[in-house]
Amino acid sequence: MADPIPGSYREAIQNNQRRLEDLVEQGVIKPFFLWHLLIFISLPLVGLLVPCRAGSRYVRPAIFALVLSISTDIFKNRRVLLGANGYMIGLMTVWWTIWSATILIFHDAEKNFKRIERRSISTPEGTGKKQLNGEGNSRTLNHNDESSLSKVGVKRDNEPPTQEEALTWQGYPESLSHRLNWVMGLICNMRGPEWNWRISTIGPLPPSVKAQLGSEGSSCKEGHSAFPDARTQLRKAFATLLKSYLFLDLVKILMMRDPYFWLVVSPSPPPPFPFSYFAASSILVRLYRLALTGVGVYAALAYATAFNPIIFLGLSLAFPNASRALTSVPLDAPWLYAYPFGPFLTTILDEGLTGCWSRWWHQVFRFGFTSTGHWLVSFLPSKLARNPVVKRTIVVFTAFCLSGLIHGCGSYTQVVDTRPLSGPFLFFFLQAVGVTIQTTFITPMLPPNNTPLWLRRSVNAAFVFCWLFVSCPFVADDFARGGLWLTEPIPVSPLRGLGLGAEGEGWWCWKEPWFRSWSGGDGSWWQRGVRLL
Repeated sequence: MADPIPGSYREAIQNNQRRLEDLVEQGVIKPFFLWHLLIFISLPLVGLLVPCRAGSRYVRPAIFALVLSISTDIFKNRRVLLGANGYMIGLMTVWWTIWSATILIFHDAEKNFKRIERRSISTPEGTGKKQLNGEGNSRTLNHNDESSLSKVGVKRDNEPPTQEEALTWQGYPESLSHRLNWVMGLICNMRGPEWNWRISTIGPLPPSVKAQLGSEGSSCKEGHSAFPDARTQLRKAFATLLKSYLFLDLVKILMMRDPYFWLVVSPSPPPPFPFSYFAASSILVRLYRLALTGVGVYAALAYATAFNPIIFLGLSLAFPNASRALTSVPLDAPWLYAYPFGPFLTTILDEGLTGCWSRWWHQVFRFGFTSTGHWLVSFLPSKLARNPVVKRTIVVFTAFCLSGLIHGCGSYTQVVDTRPLSGPFLFFFLQAVGVTIQTTFITPMLPPNNTPLWLRRSVNAAFVFCWLFVSCPFVADDFARGGLWLTEPIPVSPLRGLGLGAEGEGWWCWKEPWFRSWSGGDGSWWQRGVRLL
């Protein structure tokens, strides 16, 4: 059955809002309250604050069971429009469940995780230096060992002793206040730039940092990554924010003119002018819409991730004393803020689809996905578990299936009818198939020593283009069908303010409220609160 085409972009948004309110009034779905979010996020924090002792070893599994229970309720019953027409509530609910399992079940954070922290070292005149170990205690460091202790900053006082700062590995803290800060840093940290599980794609730590930390507790690979100084890193983040902001505005303008992005996917509506000249060629129309979708996703992710260095690095540079009082983590260190995306062209040409997903695309979920894969491998017979091909295959398929799961659940929690299994999940599953085909057949057929560079790069580029052109419509169509692009990612639109947007659009874009007080339902306390719209 053909999807009815709304009269305008604004009408499509209003239809969506009415659909949600009708479903809530009929009792088909329930509102999502702010306290749901707070409890859901706080549970892993509580679980990790309790030390794992003989009498409390079941606390973390019990906490994870509560997380799973709440996520099931949200997934089945709760809906919002905020966050890409309800997409983000499904995606983040399932991701938070995976992340909770990673830090509560798959790993023993108390025994195995360590964080880089900054410590002050008293240096009385005429004595040896004092170096803090990972537990916050100190040991004497002779002057002969001075080269191993690079200073990250010096606090100059008129009174002796002077205060030097050095970086150390900090394990699970003993004091409750320190432990709270440590645990909060863990649950909010997905790439682990200051942790001993720091993911490989953000590069190794700088040599000066490694010299202070030593080898104990570090899982960082050898190598060297050049990081700009803090102010240069901050300027780059602002430049990324500005560029992605303008790209999002342009993408939104183009999508406003194309009914395909208004939930109308089947049959494919005609593209807007000037792309209407290509309407006779379905391939060109498909290329245009896939390219616009890809640019939109990339710009949205670059825009969102740019706030991390702007907020934390920027504030730590502006208010260094407050930053030190807030946390022992060196928030002013530029190596904490690696760009989420890798090099595009060289990665695609040299590594093909494998490099596309493992080096170029963002790796925010990498540690949670690979931890799940390794946990599954641990259940295999030891002979199979030691087989590198079996291990790699399981980890790769687990990672892509989990990615398909969280994006499919995001599709499922949208207010309109979507196709989670045959859309996002199938797309990501096919990426695992494509990576396996490339590593098993294509790469061995083109050994670097016997194949011209231009030929290997041409084959890699052709394979990536063809594979994505065939598989991307599954996820792109579902994005459009679910109304993901009806969301307003930016508050102020320069282009729409100049009259380039849809009719009735202007400078200000966030016209609808995000929250509302709600006292509906049966009047019970759990049916009242601040509702996310």
